Formats: sequence, C-alpha cells, structure tokens
Amino acid sequence: MIGDLLGGFLRIVGDVLSDVVFEIGIRGAGYLICRLFNVPFNTDGNLVVIVGLAFWLLVGYAAFLGIAAFMR
Repeated sequence: MIGDLLGGFLRIVGDVLSDVVFEIGIRGAGYLICRLFNVPFNTDGNLVVIVGLAFWLLVGYAAFLGIAAFMR
C-alpha cells in the first residue's frame, strides 16, 4: 500500500520534472534562437524542438571540449 502510494507520487514528480525540462529547457531555447534569427515558426512546431536540441547538443559538446582541454 505504501509502495503503491510512493510509486504514484514519484511518477507524478517525474512527469512534472520531465515536462519542465522539455518545455523550458528544449523548447524555450529553440524559441529564443528562432526569434533571434527572425525565422517564421510555430511555437509548438518541430522546428523549435530541433533547434533547441541542437543548441543543447552544441553546449554539451563545447563543455566536453572545455573540460578535455582543461584536464591536459
């Protein structure tokens, strides 16, 4: 009984966290970049998600290269 309650609570918390990360982190970054370059787009469209994912991949890659250079 307590396990079911805890499992349900953790599922809700996980859904909220993943929704916040997706909406703000990925779509938010994509929206800002599309607005910066004056690209015509739908705020709920795939272009915003693709641009946001590409941005975070580039940020991660740059962080990796920075850490690798620092560790030498």
